[in-house]
Amino acid sequence: MKSIVTALIFAGFAIVATPATPARAAETTKAEAKPAAPRVFSSPQDVGTKATCPVTGEAFTIDKKTIHSEYKGKHVYFCCGGCKKDFDKDPAKYTK
Repeated sequence: MKSIVTALIFAGFAIVATPATPARAAETTKAEAKPAAPRVFSSPQDVGTKATCPVTGEAFTIDKKTIHSEYKGKHVYFCCGGCKKDFDKDPAKYTK
């Protein structure tokens, strides 16, 4: 009886100590499979369009107050005013 209890205790520890990496790997793959929102657009975008700040890489939804710029005929949207300032210093760096 003692050996059965001991075996069950060790089995419980083995189950608890087993990492759940396959499930996490599947979640990561699903997240990576989603296409990223564009950083640069060929035309002005409507409110509600998904975009990505070219400076920080932050994804956001364009609204009426979203800061934007135009560079070489491309429309670029930013998550904040600081990012627009960085972009204006070297726009080619962020539109490659």
